[in-house]
Amino acid sequence: MAATLTPARPARAATWRTRARHSSTGYLVRRFGYFVAVVLAVYTLSFFLLYALPSDPVELMLDRRSMGAGGSTPEQVQALRAHYGLDRPLPLRYATTLGEFVTGDFGVSFQSGRPVPEVLAAVAPNTLALAGFALVLTVPLALALGLLTSWWRDSLVHRFLVNIPALISAVPAFWLGLLLLQVFSFELGWLPAAGGGGPAGLVLPGVALALPVSAVLTAVLVRSLDSVQGADFVAVLRARGLPWSRIYLGHVARNALLPFVTLTGLTIGGVLVGTVITETVFARAGLGRLLVASVETQDAPVVLAIAVFAGIVFAAVNFGVDLLYPVLDPRIRTGAA
Repeated sequence: MAATLTPARPARAATWRTRARHSSTGYLVRRFGYFVAVVLAVYTLSFFLLYALPSDPVELMLDRRSMGAGGSTPEQVQALRAHYGLDRPLPLRYATTLGEFVTGDFGVSFQSGRPVPEVLAAVAPNTLALAGFALVLTVPLALALGLLTSWWRDSLVHRFLVNIPALISAVPAFWLGLLLLQVFSFELGWLPAAGGGGPAGLVLPGVALALPVSAVLTAVLVRSLDSVQGADFVAVLRARGLPWSRIYLGHVARNALLPFVTLTGLTIGGVLVGTVITETVFARAGLGRLLVASVETQDAPVVLAIAVFAGIVFAAVNFGVDLLYPVLDPRIRTGAA
């Protein structure tokens, strides 16, 4: 009696697909875990640094409100400390505040007495508009300058252009902002010097914020492009007679984009940090200036909310970059599967 043979290949294919699906799910879960860990670390570090300061936020608040008109009594200080929960042990305050943050309760500003979301909502659009405009300038500028620089590899043009990013990144951000103000506002009168509502007010601070960041991105991209051009597959493509423009844009540039994409994700956090200096130089109301003022007055709820917001943005962008890797490099997708 002949034995019955059953094909094993479909079963193996189904098993491979199941493993690939489980692997992708596990990858997403791990990356989301990193996202939560980063935000929690930002909150924890900011909380303990703020409350480890020797000054008392309640006394600072009362001194600012009284403006030298007699000061405040110890009973008033103690009552306000109890009202804001500052008389409780530090670990209990940490756990309570963390639970409130998770449920969307960001507390009340010590200085203004207004809910923290209301305080942030008044200035956040200005910072988001500035950061978005700076990124719109940064990424295309870095891509264009990087591709142009590496196109003429081992030439005099390459040696000249490759030094421009280092020169720009060496310029302090505040000095660059002051230089732009002096030339385009005070001398030429083309753009507003301070505050600046509307699109015209974004140009100078956006350029001052974008140039140093784009210089770093350009340097990384040029180094990656030069490295890929020396790979063996480029020589093979040349030997096959493909035009250099097709090799460069279709193969070299695509393989060189991974470090650029990684650093671009990190750059978004750098742009948010850069608004602190830029908004101060250009006298713009935004999260940067609010953060400086809140640190000076030890307004812990506002500082914590800004720090957590920046941490969420930073972690979310890097999570998106991790998901973009398999699209740029199929080898990563194949390896994960």
